[in-house]
Amino acid sequence: MNRRAVITSTGIVGPQALNTEQFWDLIKNARSAITRIKRFDATPTGCEIGGEVPPFPLDFIPAKFKPKRLARHTHLLLKAGEQLVPHLPSDGSFNLRVGLATSDIGMIAESGVKRAKYGFEAACPTVISQCSPNSAAGALAMFLGCRGEVQTVSTACAAGMDAIGLAARDIYNGEATMVVAGGTDAPLGPSPLVEFVRSGLASKRKRFPEHSSRPFDAFADTGVLGDAAGLVLMEESTSALSAKRVPLCEVLGYGNFSDQDPTRPGGGYAEAMQRALRSANVTEEDIDAVFAWGPGHPVLDRAEADALVEVFADRLDEIPVTSIKGVIGNPLAGAGPLQVVAAALALSEGIVPPTANHEVAIPGINLDIVVGESLHSRPKIVLLNAHGVGGANCSLVLRRWEPEPWTPFHFTTHPAYGFLE
Repeated sequence: MNRRAVITSTGIVGPQALNTEQFWDLIKNARSAITRIKRFDATPTGCEIGGEVPPFPLDFIPAKFKPKRLARHTHLLLKAGEQLVPHLPSDGSFNLRVGLATSDIGMIAESGVKRAKYGFEAACPTVISQCSPNSAAGALAMFLGCRGEVQTVSTACAAGMDAIGLAARDIYNGEATMVVAGGTDAPLGPSPLVEFVRSGLASKRKRFPEHSSRPFDAFADTGVLGDAAGLVLMEESTSALSAKRVPLCEVLGYGNFSDQDPTRPGGGYAEAMQRALRSANVTEEDIDAVFAWGPGHPVLDRAEADALVEVFADRLDEIPVTSIKGVIGNPLAGAGPLQVVAAALALSEGIVPPTANHEVAIPGINLDIVVGESLHSRPKIVLLNAHGVGGANCSLVLRRWEPEPWTPFHFTTHPAYGFLE
């Protein structure tokens, strides 16, 4: 059986968006969702801007979950998961993979402050249950009634996209028929925001927040943080079609490779892309667009651009490149799933959305960045990248949904290619 992994539904909670429709409207119109932070006084951290999620009530979470005790990133994840409930089987027969880059560092820090001020008896008792990396996935599994495998992926900012790639692998290998996959993170709190500022990974700009996140732009200082959670419902195509669910796109391939040199962040990008291409049974000639990671950090943007040159060589000037980070900033493990959803919707509509705030290219970088308006180029196959601090890199290959399976014509299919390698 030729098993195909398709995305049939999505759940989004992101900067200035509480559902997929609001998110997609921002992306395809390149309308920045970066604002001054309002949820708390961020002035002492040195960073006053970010991609904030609009407020929403927690009454959709059953009281037995004690929602006020849950970590912020778990609230976001459950809100994204709520959007998938109508499409899930009532018997819970699906798997779950969730990516997470950070724990709720704010909750941990607050407990430390109370302990230091009032003694050990004042330490927060819910830190252990709510700040362990698997707590968000566990809460989502109970919320959705999942009775399959539940796994947490923690590869820093790449974790959300890794979770989706691993879900596709589950489908192709016959280990699952349906998987809910994605990621969540909420770094916009006093901590870890101040730690990101101190490490040079959060912009200190104050004026014109909407212009602060600038992928591949010469005037970018560093990235802009955001909060987000994104989930996709991935299914084996035959099962999805029999249930009359029309796929948004097909996941053709997935590749992962870590940096090998600590002095070269993003050094593993090229190998991750090449592994994704091989697993998808495509070559660089088949790629119609690249949805780049492009966090707006000069070093990381250049590393990704150099890797794209290495992979695509002279053909790179023919391939449109876009990054959604100009709109949403960088929600860490929540960024990859939002990127996947944007690419899936772009394939469905036949466009490549523009990159917000890209005005002057970094010297020496000659990418064909889509700016201004969406490019109506009817892309068929696209490549996506993600990178995580600490050396994680991953890539996905997505294909516009077509009833006929992908059949490469440029080389003979060989066991060295595909998810079963």
